[in-house]
Amino acid sequence: MSIDPNYHTYDPNDPYNIIGWTSQNQLAGPGHPEANPPAPYPADIAIQTVRATYMVEGGQPLPGSVLIQANRRYRDRSTGDVVVPNARRVKVVNGALSVDLPAGDDPDLDEPFLYSVHEVVPGGRKFMISVPYNAVGPLRLHDLVVEAEYTPIRPPRIYALSHRLGGV
Repeated sequence: MSIDPNYHTYDPNDPYNIIGWTSQNQLAGPGHPEANPPAPYPADIAIQTVRATYMVEGGQPLPGSVLIQANRRYRDRSTGDVVVPNARRVKVVNGALSVDLPAGDDPDLDEPFLYSVHEVVPGGRKFMISVPYNAVGPLRLHDLVVEAEYTPIRPPRIYALSHRLGGV
């Protein structure tokens, strides 16, 4: 039996080949419903629609996806609900991206937070954005970029507990 040496390579231009992502982390976005829709965010936290357009010179839509994740957990002051960061993979459909995100500076939060963004498109970048509470949407993704150190997005991991800890 031989193993293909290229099996574990990573092509940054292939939106479907992201190390660590499996069928449990399916694409979400316009025209591509999520297999497991996320639970609603706490009701008093403002949600903003963020959009972007990806195209090549000449106007042809660019395929790909975008990974987005809050850079820290956050808590709703009034309800006590805690939201733990979870990477979302949003598909770019016909060159368009649209995603609803909680505002990172909502006054009902314990403290402000930013989002890490990883564009998985040809020429894609990694950067941080701030989603404002009081802006009138929809917001343009690239207008939200802030000068902050990029927090890497880690793919979800599957853990196996030792049988000594009660695992299987």
